[in-house]
Amino acid sequence: MSNSTESNKPEIDRVQLVYASVLDVVSTAGMAMIAAGFLAYVLQLLPLTVSIEDIASHWHLRSGEMNSILSVPSGWSWVRDPLHGDVLSFVSIVFLSMAAMICLITVIPVFLSEKNRAYALIAILQVLVLAAAVAGLASGGN
Repeated sequence: MSNSTESNKPEIDRVQLVYASVLDVVSTAGMAMIAAGFLAYVLQLLPLTVSIEDIASHWHLRSGEMNSILSVPSGWSWVRDPLHGDVLSFVSIVFLSMAAMICLITVIPVFLSEKNRAYALIAILQVLVLAAAVAGLASGGN
């Protein structure tokens, strides 16, 4: 009887297990980074590029207006100096938004070890498209 129950269970693919385990680690780390970044910002544990008071007093503005008035880091300028409380929060969001790309990169070797070249190629192409989007190639880098 127990054999029939076990045989009815769907088999979990190795690629799914790798993707899921990496996603678990990345999402947990990302959430911890968001909490740490928020605390660093609110408690001002690191210097801020824009003060909390300035953000609060200009909250009603559109993002473009706020950027021009407050000189908020935009585009990739945050990469040059990520050790500010407000920028650290942004870094955690960037990390979390790259979860799919990180997971895809980790399953490519699994696809290749299973001789599944078509899926490996698809995953590689997805990573390349995501990397191009991150770099802003379609929008001219803006």
